[in-house]
Amino acid sequence: MAAPALAETSEAPAGAAAQPQPYQLVRTLQSLQNQAALGNKAAHAAQRGLLREIEAPLANADPAAWSDPRNTRAAVLYVLSGGQPGILDQLLKQGEPAGLPQGLALGALAYVMGDSDKARALLLPLDPASLADALGGQLALVQANLIARTDQKRALTLLDQARLLAPGTLVEEAALRRAIFIAGEISDLDRLEKATSQYLRRFDNSVYAESFRQSFAAALVRFDVGRDPAKFPQLVATLRAFDEGQQRAVFLIVARDALIRGRFEQARRAANEAAKLSGSDQEATSRAALYGAASRIAGDRDEAALGALKAIDAARLPAADKPILETALRVATRIVDWPVATTQTPQENAAPPSFDTGQKPLVAAAERGLDEAENLLKVKPKGEKAR
Repeated sequence: MAAPALAETSEAPAGAAAQPQPYQLVRTLQSLQNQAALGNKAAHAAQRGLLREIEAPLANADPAAWSDPRNTRAAVLYVLSGGQPGILDQLLKQGEPAGLPQGLALGALAYVMGDSDKARALLLPLDPASLADALGGQLALVQANLIARTDQKRALTLLDQARLLAPGTLVEEAALRRAIFIAGEISDLDRLEKATSQYLRRFDNSVYAESFRQSFAAALVRFDVGRDPAKFPQLVATLRAFDEGQQRAVFLIVARDALIRGRFEQARRAANEAAKLSGSDQEATSRAALYGAASRIAGDRDEAALGALKAIDAARLPAADKPILETALRVATRIVDWPVATTQTPQENAAPPSFDTGQKPLVAAAERGLDEAENLLKVKPKGEKAR
């Protein structure tokens, strides 16, 4: 964490030897966060407490301590790592903190306080490579977040820089998760595949891996492969980097999200892939059957989809999926029982045989039903976690 020009063995400021220096406290915090990125759940649980514990020592540090650039850098890292922003506010009242580029401390404070415009003006001109590795990586990550909505390609470049400056740390892990999100936003399937492979190779055991899988699945849904079936095999190939259990979990997330969004072909394809991987997992088998059958009700006039829905044991579904089954059964029953017109005008007879004049209201009914399911799902039972 020390700058190249300042050796770790340099003398502590006078009067500050009795207690750990700010940079030592923050180094301990970073160590816990990095261990959490590698899968240490105990470290993850401990970091919140440590953030609170080091707040007072930082706030009450000997004023002479802040003449050491290691400590001012540590103050910025502390705040950007989830610590209380008051320490930076306190330092800035004394002038520009020692050893920091002009605007870094004020820009970091603006960022955590939600003033994105001010943070962009102060932080984007700075070069992360000019800082010590840990702080440089953190700055590149923040810069990427600040422009993720307006300049996705530059944001991805900054995320790459963050990874290079802070390899094996929570910064690298977070940069890969963020890259997944941005790749989905701009439909960059190659980048999505690359980031996925890198994440699974380096951070598969991270305590944030479930968040990664959720972001990955959401990115897949954004590709809307139901409208472009040619993309689906590549997405399936990308998922082969996961083990079978992870593949199944992601396919189920994709199928469910696509179903609720009304992307029925995408939901059907993902549900079929999940069904192939369900094995003896009865809940996964039931969920795959539900999403697959529900995705077909808008287009099937026969009783196949309804029969598949009736065969599903609701007891094997998670609570959040039971409203989908109930709504899908109601809509499917409505579709199967829809009356067939007994009289037609000559103009109707002239329509192409493949055109069914009843399909539009049927599809609309199915989509209304699925919208209803989505609304039901917004109110989850007490204690129910989002999947």
